[in-house]
Amino acid sequence: MANTAIEIPFYVAKDGEPLTGAAAEMDFENLKTLAGVDKSGSAPTISEIGGGWYKFGAAYGTSPFDAGDLVGVIDADKDGENGLANAERYIPVEVRLDFYGLMRLVNKMSQDKITGDMVIKDSSDNTILELNITDSESTLEREPGIA
Repeated sequence: MANTAIEIPFYVAKDGEPLTGAAAEMDFENLKTLAGVDKSGSAPTISEIGGGWYKFGAAYGTSPFDAGDLVGVIDADKDGENGLANAERYIPVEVRLDFYGLMRLVNKMSQDKITGDMVIKDSSDNTILELNITDSESTLEREPGIA
């Protein structure tokens, strides 16, 4: 499995129509932590979903998401070959730790209460996220939809 805990989707249109087949023309114009640390050098790869939708992956604790929340801008026409207007070309994005909190609501989660380590798994029981957190004793198991 790729080192991607979550995928962040975004949409790109050209003259009001979905822009397709343009992932190779997209790159991060900039990517920074909320403290202003430049993470552009380790920006994730952008791939196409379809119908004008694109995505990139982020995994908490790995570069570039190893120093907190991120904000950035995607240039959807880095070489000018898509002919996008500036209003269509630059896509603001954010990746926040609370996005991972939402994952806990819809995926299987276990937490070691001695070390605080947390593991979130998908429906096939594959680990999709691990967080190291200091806590107390015992283990807490949580199934989606069960309080």
